[in-house]
Amino acid sequence: MENLIAQKSMAKTDGGHDCARQSSAFSASMEAGSVAIGWEPMSPTDDLPAVSHWKTTQSKNRYAAVERRENLSSASFFSDFVAKNRPVVVPNALQSCRALSCWTTDYLHKVAGNRTVKLKQGLNEEGVTGMKTIMSRLNEYLDCVTDFEARLQRHEVSAKDRPPYLHDLPLLSVLPDAANDLAGFPADYFPRWYQADWLKFAQFFFGPSHSLTPLHFDCLLTHNLFFQVRGRKRFILLEHNQLPLCYRYKWRWCEVNAENPDFMRHPLYREAQVQECTVEPGDMLYMPPGMLHHVRSLECSTSFNVDWHTRASAIHGMVALMRGMPLKNVYYNAVIALGQCTGLSAGRVLPWYRSYLNYVS
Repeated sequence: MENLIAQKSMAKTDGGHDCARQSSAFSASMEAGSVAIGWEPMSPTDDLPAVSHWKTTQSKNRYAAVERRENLSSASFFSDFVAKNRPVVVPNALQSCRALSCWTTDYLHKVAGNRTVKLKQGLNEEGVTGMKTIMSRLNEYLDCVTDFEARLQRHEVSAKDRPPYLHDLPLLSVLPDAANDLAGFPADYFPRWYQADWLKFAQFFFGPSHSLTPLHFDCLLTHNLFFQVRGRKRFILLEHNQLPLCYRYKWRWCEVNAENPDFMRHPLYREAQVQECTVEPGDMLYMPPGMLHHVRSLECSTSFNVDWHTRASAIHGMVALMRGMPLKNVYYNAVIALGQCTGLSAGRVLPWYRSYLNYVS
Protein backbone atom coordinates (compact mmCIF):
# COMPACT_ATOMS: atom_id res chain seq x y z
CA MET A 1 0.00 0.00 0.00
CA GLU A 2 1.27 3.44 -0.90
CA ASN A 3 2.36 5.42 2.15
CA LEU A 4 0.22 8.38 3.08
CA ILE A 5 2.75 10.33 5.06
CA ALA A 6 5.70 11.94 3.31
CA GLN A 7 8.90 9.91 3.27
CA LYS A 8 10.52 9.50 6.69
CA SER A 9 13.43 11.65 5.56
CA MET A 10 11.02 14.57 5.43
CA ALA A 11 11.10 14.76 9.22
CA LYS A 12 14.86 15.12 9.14
CA THR A 13 15.23 17.91 6.58
CA ASP A 14 15.76 21.60 7.28
CA GLY A 15 13.30 23.86 9.09
CA GLY A 16 11.48 24.72 5.89
CA HIS A 17 9.76 21.32 6.02
CA ASP A 18 7.45 21.71 8.97
CA CYS A 19 4.67 19.54 10.36
CA ALA A 20 2.04 21.58 8.59
CA ARG A 21 3.47 20.31 5.30
CA GLN A 22 3.73 16.78 6.67
CA SER A 23 0.07 16.91 7.67
CA SER A 24 -0.85 18.14 4.19
CA ALA A 25 0.90 15.09 2.76
CA PHE A 26 -1.68 12.87 4.48
CA SER A 27 -4.49 14.24 2.39
CA ALA A 28 -2.58 14.91 -0.82
CA SER A 29 -1.02 11.47 -1.26
CA MET A 30 -4.24 9.45 -1.59
CA GLU A 31 -6.98 12.02 -2.12
CA ALA A 32 -8.85 9.58 -4.33
CA GLY A 33 -9.06 7.04 -1.53
CA SER A 34 -10.32 9.36 1.16
CA VAL A 35 -13.88 9.70 2.40
CA ALA A 36 -15.41 13.14 2.84
CA ILE A 37 -18.18 13.75 5.34
CA GLY A 38 -20.98 15.92 3.98
CA TRP A 39 -23.12 18.55 5.67
CA GLU A 40 -26.85 18.21 6.23
CA PRO A 41 -28.57 20.89 8.32
CA MET A 42 -31.25 19.86 10.77
CA SER A 43 -33.64 21.77 12.89
CA PRO A 44 -32.21 21.95 16.42
CA THR A 45 -35.52 20.71 17.79
CA ASP A 46 -36.41 17.97 15.30
CA ASP A 47 -36.54 15.11 17.79
CA LEU A 48 -36.52 16.74 21.20
CA PRO A 49 -38.88 18.69 23.45
CA ALA A 50 -38.11 22.33 24.03
CA VAL A 51 -35.68 23.10 26.82
CA SER A 52 -36.91 25.54 29.40
CA HIS A 53 -34.93 28.79 29.28
CA TRP A 54 -32.80 29.71 32.25
CA LYS A 55 -29.77 31.94 32.56
CA THR A 56 -26.41 30.37 33.24
CA THR A 57 -24.01 32.24 35.48
CA GLN A 58 -20.99 30.29 34.22
CA SER A 59 -18.47 31.91 31.89
CA LYS A 60 -17.72 30.28 28.55
CA ASN A 61 -14.38 28.99 29.86
CA ARG A 62 -15.42 27.71 33.27
CA TYR A 63 -18.22 25.24 33.71
CA ALA A 64 -19.60 23.06 36.49
CA ALA A 65 -17.29 20.15 37.24
CA VAL A 66 -18.37 16.57 36.58
CA GLU A 67 -18.45 14.61 39.82
CA ARG A 68 -15.32 12.60 40.61
CA ARG A 69 -15.88 9.47 42.70
CA GLU A 70 -12.92 7.60 44.14
CA ASN A 71 -13.21 3.83 44.60
CA LEU A 72 -16.67 3.69 43.06
CA SER A 73 -18.11 0.19 43.35
CA SER A 74 -19.83 -1.29 40.32
CA ALA A 75 -23.09 -1.53 42.27
CA SER A 76 -22.98 2.19 43.14
CA PHE A 77 -21.94 3.01 39.59
CA PHE A 78 -25.07 1.41 38.17
CA SER A 79 -27.46 2.69 40.84
CA ASP A 80 -26.12 6.24 41.27
CA PHE A 81 -25.02 7.09 37.72
CA VAL A 82 -26.23 4.68 35.03
CA ALA A 83 -29.77 4.51 36.38
CA LYS A 84 -29.86 8.30 36.82
CA ASN A 85 -28.16 9.25 33.54
CA ARG A 86 -25.40 11.14 35.34
CA PRO A 87 -21.79 11.36 34.15
CA VAL A 88 -18.96 10.55 36.54
CA VAL A 89 -15.16 10.39 36.54
CA VAL A 90 -13.62 7.45 38.40
CA PRO A 91 -9.95 8.24 39.12
CA ASN A 92 -7.40 5.43 38.84
CA ALA A 93 -9.86 2.92 37.41
CA LEU A 94 -6.99 1.42 35.38
CA GLN A 95 -4.46 1.41 38.19
CA SER A 96 -4.01 -2.38 37.99
CA CYS A 97 -3.31 -2.42 34.22
CA ARG A 98 0.22 -2.42 32.85
CA ALA A 99 -1.04 -0.48 29.81
CA LEU A 100 -0.61 2.67 31.91
CA SER A 101 3.14 2.23 31.87
CA CYS A 102 3.77 0.28 28.67
CA TRP A 103 1.57 1.92 26.00
CA THR A 104 4.28 4.38 24.99
CA THR A 105 5.05 5.56 21.48
CA ASP A 106 8.09 3.25 21.43
CA TYR A 107 5.87 0.32 22.42
CA LEU A 108 3.39 1.10 19.64
CA HIS A 109 6.28 1.25 17.17
CA LYS A 110 7.51 -2.13 18.35
CA VAL A 111 4.30 -4.15 18.52
CA ALA A 112 2.11 -2.49 15.86
CA GLY A 113 4.27 -0.17 13.77
CA ASN A 114 3.83 -2.11 10.52
CA ARG A 115 0.05 -2.11 10.77
CA THR A 116 -2.01 0.07 8.45
CA VAL A 117 -4.38 2.39 10.30
CA LYS A 118 -7.16 4.77 9.34
CA LEU A 119 -6.70 8.41 10.37
CA LYS A 120 -9.20 11.25 10.42
CA GLN A 121 -8.18 14.64 9.09
CA GLY A 122 -10.40 17.71 9.43
CA LEU A 123 -11.78 17.23 12.94
CA ASN A 124 -11.41 20.85 14.01
CA GLU A 125 -12.96 23.91 15.58
CA GLU A 126 -15.06 24.55 12.48
CA GLY A 127 -16.76 21.13 12.68
CA VAL A 128 -16.57 18.01 10.53
CA THR A 129 -17.72 19.27 7.14
CA GLY A 130 -14.25 18.77 5.65
CA MET A 131 -13.36 15.56 7.46
CA LYS A 132 -11.58 12.87 5.44
CA THR A 133 -10.17 9.47 6.25
CA ILE A 134 -6.58 8.61 5.32
CA MET A 135 -4.70 5.30 5.46
CA SER A 136 -1.16 5.19 6.82
CA ARG A 137 1.46 2.88 8.30
CA LEU A 138 1.37 3.37 12.04
CA ASN A 139 5.18 3.78 12.19
CA GLU A 140 5.06 6.79 9.89
CA TYR A 141 2.16 8.35 11.73
CA LEU A 142 3.92 7.96 15.10
CA ASP A 143 7.03 9.61 13.66
CA CYS A 144 4.96 12.53 12.40
CA VAL A 145 3.28 13.00 15.78
CA THR A 146 6.62 12.82 17.60
CA ASP A 147 8.09 15.44 15.26
CA PHE A 148 5.05 17.70 15.71
CA GLU A 149 5.28 17.51 19.50
CA ALA A 150 8.98 18.45 19.43
CA ARG A 151 8.37 21.38 17.08
CA LEU A 152 5.37 22.50 19.12
CA GLN A 153 7.58 22.67 22.21
CA ARG A 154 10.02 24.87 20.25
CA HIS A 155 7.13 27.12 19.08
CA GLU A 156 7.90 26.28 15.46
CA VAL A 157 4.34 25.14 14.70
CA SER A 158 0.88 25.96 16.00
CA ALA A 159 -2.01 23.81 17.16
CA LYS A 160 -3.66 24.06 13.74
CA ASP A 161 -0.62 22.41 12.15
CA ARG A 162 -1.28 19.18 14.05
CA PRO A 163 -1.25 15.85 12.20
CA PRO A 164 -4.49 13.88 11.68
CA TYR A 165 -6.08 11.90 14.49
CA LEU A 166 -6.05 8.13 14.96
CA HIS A 167 -9.62 8.22 16.14
CA ASP A 168 -12.08 5.49 17.07
CA LEU A 169 -10.47 2.35 15.61
CA PRO A 170 -11.09 -1.19 16.91
CA LEU A 171 -8.56 -1.59 19.71
CA LEU A 172 -7.70 -5.14 18.71
CA SER A 173 -6.97 -4.06 15.13
CA VAL A 174 -4.13 -1.93 16.50
CA LEU A 175 -3.08 -3.95 19.56
CA PRO A 176 -4.25 -7.56 19.10
CA ASP A 177 -2.57 -8.60 22.37
CA ALA A 178 -4.14 -5.79 24.40
CA ALA A 179 -5.69 -8.28 26.83
CA ASN A 180 -2.27 -8.91 28.34
CA ASP A 181 -1.73 -5.20 28.95
CA LEU A 182 -5.22 -4.76 30.39
CA ALA A 183 -5.16 -7.64 32.86
CA GLY A 184 -6.93 -6.41 35.98
CA PHE A 185 -9.34 -4.25 33.98
CA PRO A 186 -12.55 -3.48 35.96
CA ALA A 187 -14.97 -5.32 33.65
CA ASP A 188 -17.73 -5.22 36.28
CA TYR A 189 -18.45 -1.65 35.17
CA PHE A 190 -20.13 -3.24 32.14
CA PRO A 191 -23.45 -5.13 32.15
CA ARG A 192 -22.94 -8.87 32.55
CA TRP A 193 -23.79 -9.44 28.86
CA TYR A 194 -20.58 -7.62 27.82
CA GLN A 195 -18.15 -8.71 30.51
CA ALA A 196 -16.60 -11.74 28.82
CA ASP A 197 -16.19 -9.98 25.47
CA TRP A 198 -15.85 -6.27 26.29
CA LEU A 199 -12.41 -6.02 24.68
CA LYS A 200 -13.86 -6.93 21.27
CA PHE A 201 -16.08 -3.83 21.47
CA ALA A 202 -13.31 -1.40 22.51
CA GLN A 203 -12.19 1.51 20.32
CA PHE A 204 -8.68 3.03 20.33
CA PHE A 205 -7.57 6.68 20.13
CA PHE A 206 -4.08 8.12 19.70
CA GLY A 207 -3.31 11.67 18.69
CA PRO A 208 -1.10 14.71 19.14
CA SER A 209 -1.64 17.61 21.49
CA HIS A 210 -4.68 19.71 20.52
CA SER A 211 -6.45 16.81 18.77
CA LEU A 212 -10.13 17.68 18.78
CA THR A 213 -13.51 16.06 18.39
CA PRO A 214 -16.19 18.78 18.02
CA LEU A 215 -19.45 18.75 19.94
CA HIS A 216 -21.52 15.65 19.14
CA PHE A 217 -23.33 12.68 20.64
CA ASP A 218 -22.56 9.00 20.06
CA CYS A 219 -24.35 7.72 17.01
CA LEU A 220 -26.06 4.67 18.56
CA LEU A 221 -27.20 6.48 21.72
CA THR A 222 -25.12 4.05 23.75
CA HIS A 223 -23.68 4.33 27.22
CA ASN A 224 -19.98 5.23 26.94
CA LEU A 225 -17.08 4.27 29.19
CA PHE A 226 -13.96 6.21 28.24
CA PHE A 227 -10.52 5.27 29.61
CA GLN A 228 -7.50 7.54 29.53
CA VAL A 229 -4.12 5.77 29.31
CA ARG A 230 -1.55 8.50 28.57
CA GLY A 231 -1.79 12.29 28.45
CA ARG A 232 -4.86 14.29 29.46
CA LYS A 233 -8.09 15.23 27.74
CA ARG A 234 -10.66 17.90 28.49
CA PHE A 235 -14.32 17.00 28.01
CA ILE A 236 -17.10 19.59 27.74
CA LEU A 237 -20.44 17.85 28.35
CA LEU A 238 -24.11 18.68 27.94
CA GLU A 239 -27.09 16.45 28.61
CA HIS A 240 -28.99 15.32 25.52
CA ASN A 241 -31.93 17.57 26.32
CA GLN A 242 -29.63 20.56 25.64
CA LEU A 243 -29.39 19.63 21.96
CA PRO A 244 -31.97 22.25 20.82
CA LEU A 245 -29.51 24.93 21.99
CA CYS A 246 -26.49 23.56 20.12
CA TYR A 247 -27.38 24.03 16.41
CA ARG A 248 -27.31 20.46 15.22
CA TYR A 249 -26.39 19.30 11.72
CA LYS A 250 -25.97 15.86 10.13
CA TRP A 251 -28.08 14.40 12.94
CA ARG A 252 -25.41 14.11 15.65
CA TRP A 253 -22.94 16.99 15.21
CA CYS A 254 -23.31 20.54 16.52
CA GLU A 255 -22.17 23.84 15.02
CA VAL A 256 -21.32 25.43 18.37
CA ASN A 257 -17.65 25.65 19.27
CA ALA A 258 -18.04 24.55 22.88
CA GLU A 259 -14.62 25.91 23.88
CA ASN A 260 -15.21 29.37 22.44
CA PRO A 261 -18.88 29.82 21.51
CA ASP A 262 -19.86 32.63 19.18
CA PHE A 263 -23.05 33.93 20.75
CA MET A 264 -23.76 36.18 17.79
CA ARG A 265 -24.03 33.12 15.52
CA HIS A 266 -25.42 30.79 18.18
CA PRO A 267 -27.39 32.88 20.70
CA LEU A 268 -29.40 29.93 22.06
CA TYR A 269 -26.20 28.42 23.44
CA ARG A 270 -26.14 31.15 26.10
CA GLU A 271 -28.90 29.17 27.78
CA ALA A 272 -27.05 25.84 27.77
CA GLN A 273 -26.21 24.01 30.98
CA VAL A 274 -22.63 22.82 30.58
CA GLN A 275 -20.29 20.56 32.58
CA GLU A 276 -16.62 19.79 32.12
CA CYS A 277 -13.86 17.52 33.35
CA THR A 278 -10.25 16.65 32.65
CA VAL A 279 -9.39 12.97 32.50
CA GLU A 280 -5.87 11.95 33.46
CA PRO A 281 -3.92 8.71 32.95
CA GLY A 282 -5.81 5.86 34.61
CA ASP A 283 -9.12 7.72 34.82
CA MET A 284 -12.47 6.44 33.58
CA LEU A 285 -15.24 8.77 32.39
CA TYR A 286 -18.84 7.55 32.11
CA MET A 287 -21.20 9.37 29.72
CA PRO A 288 -24.91 8.42 29.58
CA PRO A 289 -26.70 7.77 26.27
CA GLY A 290 -26.97 10.83 24.05
CA MET A 291 -24.69 13.02 26.16
CA LEU A 292 -23.13 15.75 24.02
CA HIS A 293 -19.36 15.93 24.33
CA HIS A 294 -16.57 18.08 22.94
CA VAL A 295 -13.09 16.58 23.50
CA ARG A 296 -9.66 18.24 23.37
CA SER A 297 -6.31 16.48 23.92
CA LEU A 298 -4.23 18.62 26.25
CA GLU A 299 -1.11 16.56 25.46
CA CYS A 300 -0.18 13.74 23.11
CA SER A 301 -2.75 11.23 24.25
CA THR A 302 -3.68 7.55 24.23
CA SER A 303 -7.21 6.40 25.15
CA PHE A 304 -9.83 3.77 24.49
CA ASN A 305 -13.55 3.53 25.04
CA VAL A 306 -16.42 1.07 24.86
CA ASP A 307 -19.92 1.94 23.65
CA TRP A 308 -22.40 -0.39 25.33
CA HIS A 309 -26.12 -0.89 25.76
CA THR A 310 -28.46 -2.07 28.41
CA ARG A 311 -31.56 -3.82 27.11
CA ALA A 312 -33.53 -0.61 27.66
CA SER A 313 -31.06 1.66 25.87
CA ALA A 314 -30.79 -0.76 22.91
CA ILE A 315 -34.57 -0.74 22.47
CA HIS A 316 -34.60 3.04 22.86
CA GLY A 317 -31.95 3.20 20.14
CA MET A 318 -34.19 1.21 17.80
CA VAL A 319 -37.16 3.47 18.47
CA ALA A 320 -34.94 6.48 17.67
CA LEU A 321 -35.58 5.70 13.99
CA MET A 322 -38.77 7.73 14.48
CA ARG A 323 -36.67 10.70 15.61
CA GLY A 324 -34.22 10.78 12.73
CA MET A 325 -31.64 8.11 13.58
CA PRO A 326 -30.11 6.74 10.34
CA LEU A 327 -31.36 3.28 9.43
CA LYS A 328 -27.84 1.81 9.54
CA ASN A 329 -27.52 2.92 13.17
CA VAL A 330 -30.88 1.35 13.99
CA TYR A 331 -29.60 -1.93 12.55
CA TYR A 332 -26.64 -1.99 14.97
CA ASN A 333 -28.94 -1.25 17.89
CA ALA A 334 -31.26 -4.06 16.76
CA VAL A 335 -28.35 -6.50 16.74
CA ILE A 336 -27.52 -5.71 20.37
CA ALA A 337 -31.19 -5.76 21.39
CA LEU A 338 -31.58 -9.17 19.75
CA GLY A 339 -28.68 -10.57 21.72
CA GLN A 340 -29.75 -9.13 25.04
CA CYS A 341 -33.42 -10.04 24.68
CA THR A 342 -32.91 -13.59 23.38
CA GLY A 343 -29.93 -14.66 25.46
CA LEU A 344 -27.46 -14.82 22.57
CA SER A 345 -24.02 -13.94 23.91
CA ALA A 346 -22.10 -10.83 22.90
CA GLY A 347 -19.59 -13.04 21.11
CA ARG A 348 -22.36 -14.66 19.07
CA VAL A 349 -23.81 -11.37 17.81
CA LEU A 350 -20.44 -9.66 17.24
CA PRO A 351 -20.11 -10.81 13.58
CA TRP A 352 -23.25 -8.80 12.71
CA TYR A 353 -22.08 -5.82 14.77
CA ARG A 354 -18.37 -5.79 13.89
CA SER A 355 -18.64 -3.37 10.97
CA TYR A 356 -19.84 -0.68 13.41
CA LEU A 357 -16.34 -0.62 14.90
CA ASN A 358 -15.06 0.85 11.61
CA TYR A 359 -18.13 3.00 10.97
CA VAL A 360 -17.44 6.62 10.02
CA SER A 361 -20.52 8.62 10.95
